[in-house]
Amino acid sequence: MRGWSVPPMGLLLTVVAGCASKEAAPAAAPEHPPAVRSAECRWTSGRIKLDGVLNETAWDKAEVLRDFAVYWQDRKARSATTARLLWDDDFLYYSADMGDADLFATIKEHNGLLFTEDVFELFFKPAEDRLAYYEFEVNPLGAGMELFLPSRGAGGYGRFAALTNLGMETAVHLDGTLNKWDDVDKGWTVEGRIPWTGFKATGGRPKAGDKWRFALCRYDYSVKFDRPELSSTAPLTQPEFHRYEDYGELTFVGPEK
Repeated sequence: MRGWSVPPMGLLLTVVAGCASKEAAPAAAPEHPPAVRSAECRWTSGRIKLDGVLNETAWDKAEVLRDFAVYWQDRKARSATTARLLWDDDFLYYSADMGDADLFATIKEHNGLLFTEDVFELFFKPAEDRLAYYEFEVNPLGAGMELFLPSRGAGGYGRFAALTNLGMETAVHLDGTLNKWDDVDKGWTVEGRIPWTGFKATGGRPKAGDKWRFALCRYDYSVKFDRPELSSTAPLTQPEFHRYEDYGELTFVGPEK
């Protein structure tokens, strides 16, 4: 018979204690996807031609915002998005380059129900001490929606869509075939500008250094998805784009001196 020995009691207790310590360790917190908690809207003095082709040198100076996520599900968006914001004396400019394998849009009228199809959306809340905020949308057909919302409790699209025209201009460019679900598209781009007169209800054009709450968002419909994907730059804790408590902070940076 092969001999065997009993380990010292001190060693046995050390091993047992080590196992117990590992078992008692708390579970790691879920890792959230990146989100845009703060960003800059930089000044531009360059000309921006609205044609949906993002080749103006002015866009090179803008901060690139690419962290679009389905934050309340702790995951990144399936389709990539790159967005930019600029401003000058007259306009707030925006652009977005969006991957999209299934381009879908049929609505052409201004202030239509664009969010029932593919759409890019922008939300701005200029003042912390006021309930008012703005919503802007553009679809792959270039149709736009503009809403000034005095508050979330005042009634939304149904009450204010017919009353709102804030002067937004848009242009889009498609890389694919619209509404052909059985092929694979690459995506679409949008360029737009909103005159500061459109924000007159909340004070109009900001000053350099002013901070607004903001979120850039997408509805992405696809035959490959179980349901439409709602993604945003903001760390939204609920599937609700109007939840401005979760928006990021946008700082308006003035011209270089």
